Amino acid sequence: MLRDAINEIRLHPGRFAATLIAIAISVGFISAIMIGVRTEENSLTRSGVIAVSKSDVVIEKTEAGERVDPEEVLRAIQGASGVTKAEASLSGSLPLGHGDFSIYGNVMLLPSPEFRWAPLAEGDWPSKEGEIVLAKKGAEKLHVKVGDEITVGFAEEGGERSGHRVVGISNDAPSLYSENAYVTTLGATRQPSTWIVKSQDPRAAVTSIQQALNAFGSDNFKVRTTDDYRTDQMKQLTGGFDVFRNLLLGFAAISAVVGMIIIANTFTILVTQRRRQIGLLRAVGASTGQVRGRLFAEAVLLGLVGSLLGVGIGAGVAAMAGFWTGAIYWGLVFPVGELGIAVLVGVLITVLSMAGPSLAATRVSPLEALQVVPSAARVKRLGITRGVFCCLFLLLGGGLVFQAFANPASGLLWAIGGGGFLSLAILLAAPFYVPVLLRLFGWLLGFMGSTVKLATSNSVRNPRRASATAVALMLAVGLVVTLQVAVSTMRTSALAEINQRYPVDVSVRDYDGPLKSGVVEELRGNEGAAKVVEISSKQVELGRMRFSVRNVNAARAELGLPDRMNAPDGVILVSPETVATLPGRLDLPGVGEVEVRSSKSVPFDAAVVSEATFEKLPGQSEIREVWVKLTDRTSATALNQVMKVVSPLASEVEIGGGAAMAGILEQIVNVLLMVLTALLGVAVVIALVGVGNTLGLSVIERQRESALLRALGMQRRSLRLMLLAEAMLLAVVGIVMGVAAGSFFGWLGVVTSLGMMDESSRPEAVFSVDLLYTGGLILVCVVAAALASVLPGRRAANATPTEALAAE
Repeated sequence: MLRDAINEIRLHPGRFAATLIAIAISVGFISAIMIGVRTEENSLTRSGVIAVSKSDVVIEKTEAGERVDPEEVLRAIQGASGVTKAEASLSGSLPLGHGDFSIYGNVMLLPSPEFRWAPLAEGDWPSKEGEIVLAKKGAEKLHVKVGDEITVGFAEEGGERSGHRVVGISNDAPSLYSENAYVTTLGATRQPSTWIVKSQDPRAAVTSIQQALNAFGSDNFKVRTTDDYRTDQMKQLTGGFDVFRNLLLGFAAISAVVGMIIIANTFTILVTQRRRQIGLLRAVGASTGQVRGRLFAEAVLLGLVGSLLGVGIGAGVAAMAGFWTGAIYWGLVFPVGELGIAVLVGVLITVLSMAGPSLAATRVSPLEALQVVPSAARVKRLGITRGVFCCLFLLLGGGLVFQAFANPASGLLWAIGGGGFLSLAILLAAPFYVPVLLRLFGWLLGFMGSTVKLATSNSVRNPRRASATAVALMLAVGLVVTLQVAVSTMRTSALAEINQRYPVDVSVRDYDGPLKSGVVEELRGNEGAAKVVEISSKQVELGRMRFSVRNVNAARAELGLPDRMNAPDGVILVSPETVATLPGRLDLPGVGEVEVRSSKSVPFDAAVVSEATFEKLPGQSEIREVWVKLTDRTSATALNQVMKVVSPLASEVEIGGGAAMAGILEQIVNVLLMVLTALLGVAVVIALVGVGNTLGLSVIERQRESALLRALGMQRRSLRLMLLAEAMLLAVVGIVMGVAAGSFFGWLGVVTSLGMMDESSRPEAVFSVDLLYTGGLILVCVVAAALASVLPGRRAANATPTEALAAE
């Protein structure tokens, strides 16, 4: 059987190409995740221990240990037998800046020549305070060269940034996350907790060093060889990466499910193409078991070949990702055991996918061709059973969703269950509504002529196969849109909450008195500021606290903030925390009785009144606060330009506003959307292969029909157009249902998630669809579906009528 399977694949490779593609993509996705995650894990581990890479022994002070003098510890280590060289290792993650550019660097105390791991590309090593050497990538990101000045922020200096001159560029390993830098001092307040040692016999040195350090407490230090230290670091990192890997493998499992549907359709095509061959085998005495065994051998062989191709594809994808992140510098890591499991998964899904077509093939009698369209009685029986289960799942899902809104404290858990049952109902009911939608869209496009009408009739000829293809695309698109809508809605809701709590991009407020002269003028001349508005305030006693009562209505109007945030006459707005400590109405000095209301945009020790009320307040009006509207709220460059002016005042004023949070949120969400779309985009690609497979099977089944149409005068172009219309109809149905279902489930997840939050901090859910990513996904699906019709269309159009008629 194995020999027959090999010969079949060798003699007819075109028949198996689509199956191999679907298997290779599914397994390639899994392999890319396994290789990529382990490669990044290895890179981060090696980068994290690079400071000890040239040592033989590493000594770490335990967190629970007593305080010790680092110099005394170093002298004790140096005095231990077997130690040839020892010194402290000290580093910190600090901001580095040059002009409008900034990065976070791993700033390290320059090690001795014996412990240095990176050579100099140019310049010299730092020799005194105020000099710094940057890794080549870090220098490129900061746009600096040898001789330039950069700023370095040290935590012990209260966030102040000191100037350093770049004296050299090093050839360090590239990293996506942080770049190395070297200085001669990290400040007097920073004390080392790690020491590194050179030794001819590391194991013996570990024992002698441990004995030498017992004087400081037996549990005060952890002494290990560098190899053991690196292994321990890898183990600590693996736990976090395993969670990330398992999350990605969840996406891969989704793609594998979609792939199984497509592979099953592909095997149906293979069986249909070989119905005469199978019938002949049965006629000459082949048993049912022999026919199944031959198809099983083909499935195993295809699964194995496709899986091995997938591993190769996955390695290529992981290599490209590693090149982008810089992890490729340390080499690709191939987890042989995990890749073996990926290959087995590929073989397994192939074998499971061929089970249905294999059963159909064994029913072929020697005297008749395989009939792929089921009988009317069987369709009716299956339809009743399917309808009962669909109604049951629909009722269960609807009930759980209702419970999610009725019990918001655990709404997300109810919503997950309800969403699962509703998804099953939608997928199982596909044979009922997919043909209806195909006819509907076909009717809408009927004005395009008889070709589209023929395409509509052909697409619903086999409802089960058309539904399976539409379901695969619907599932893939629906999952992508669910995550896109969930992330986009969460972003919009969070930004709306930030805008409400922090409506101003940047605010600068002095507690003790008026702002320093010149600050407002400097801000108004700043390139990152679009508008700068001064805020008048008066100090007023309310209850037992002193509040800074402000008049902000005019400022909000000038900055274009919504009127609903203004304070009306006869009302004082305070923070939600403050409103609980004040009565509902109070006597305001010089004004009289006013109503107390809560506003999330008011700070804890401040209050807001209308302009008319502010004028009646006693006391002198002062400019203690200024509001800045950036040229772009989500632009890090605009924010940095303004912060250059206000950062030096950080010890004297309160710097607030929502621009920093909004910018960070926007960047994180954009990356998340891109990654999620790319991950689940694989499932969409696999589903679109199924569109081509369905059209291929349609061409095989309708050879005589196509021949008659050609004989009656239909041109090749019209025949290709008919298949293109079929592809578009299947794609449109899958896309429309996927987008509709995905939008609902994404919205449901966000609403129930937010409902579980405390009411005081719960943002209002604002439905949002990211048009760029969702529109791009739809466009890709439409274009790919059109391309999927090219090969089947050419096959049908290029066959002459006589050849097609003879095939039957």
